[in-house]
Amino acid sequence: MRLIQVGLGGFGRSWAPLIQEAPGVELVAVVDADAAARERAAAELGLAEAAIFPALADAVMGVEADAVLVATPPETHRAVAEAALATGKHVLVEKPLATSMDDARALVAAAEAAGRTLMVSQNYRFRPPPRAVARLVAAGTIGEVISATIRFRRDTRGLWPADNFRYAMRHPVVIDMSIHHFDLLRALTGREVRRVYARGWRVPDSPYAHDPAVAALLTLDNGASVLYEGNWAPQERDTSWNGDWEIAGEQGRVRWSGGEADATTGEVALETWGEPARAVETPPVAAVDRAGTLAACWDAGAGGAEPETSGRDNLGSLAVVLACVESLERGEVVALDGGEFGRD
Repeated sequence: MRLIQVGLGGFGRSWAPLIQEAPGVELVAVVDADAAARERAAAELGLAEAAIFPALADAVMGVEADAVLVATPPETHRAVAEAALATGKHVLVEKPLATSMDDARALVAAAEAAGRTLMVSQNYRFRPPPRAVARLVAAGTIGEVISATIRFRRDTRGLWPADNFRYAMRHPVVIDMSIHHFDLLRALTGREVRRVYARGWRVPDSPYAHDPAVAALLTLDNGASVLYEGNWAPQERDTSWNGDWEIAGEQGRVRWSGGEADATTGEVALETWGEPARAVETPPVAAVDRAGTLAACWDAGAGGAEPETSGRDNLGSLAVVLACVESLERGEVVALDGGEFGRD
């Protein structure tokens, strides 16, 4: 798969070397409107000047490519992805797919009209522990899911430069981080979220201008309750970026924790009611994390099958994030029904 990467800032800067090492994927061009970013790409990536462009339109005219990776700021995702799809390219978008449900649906429709793959890089799914948890739940090992708890704590007070955009944004942990956990919740339980009630709070000794902490109660489509805690300025110990998980069912529960130093690792334990907990072996994953999203995109583009983190599937995850934001803003329970919000 010949890939054009659009966006070389922050997170985009770490994508390019990964693409260059990925089997079956060739980085044929990079795009960024910022001259300094283009100069940095030339120095760091060893790309020829002919493979570095200021605009996607120039890159599409200048090189042969099969797909486009969109790693630009979220508010630009729709415009960039639509432009790529219009040229007949498959598209892999860094999360979030878009900043509104209307934009996200428009992208799904554009991909269908073009007959191209639209995929979101929900890379947390492509890690061994969640694969193990999903298999246990799907096999009915714990019975019908009745509850889940997700506790995510990561002290980010000094993680980024003082002028980083996250310190000024509203609902930073929900908008920038919780998409991973809400997407995992759907993947691990096989259920959709139907109601969200969320509350956030300030942390006075943190650099965040707005609430870096949130607690949310989510209701799944089978009536199961989910307690979610997300905190970017905790006083307690850090969890991994995945969080600590417990999913309980009629016949038992599964727990996932660990991986604080390496989020691609962790421990999974299964407890059948009345029996002691036992460790569960995590399955091998051929391509882990973002390499997994690249491999899935390559497979989908080559074979035509819809990837598990397709734009269509991701509508459900994005809807939970936006409903959580609405609940925080309104102080009310927000209902989801096919991505449409309403107040209970």
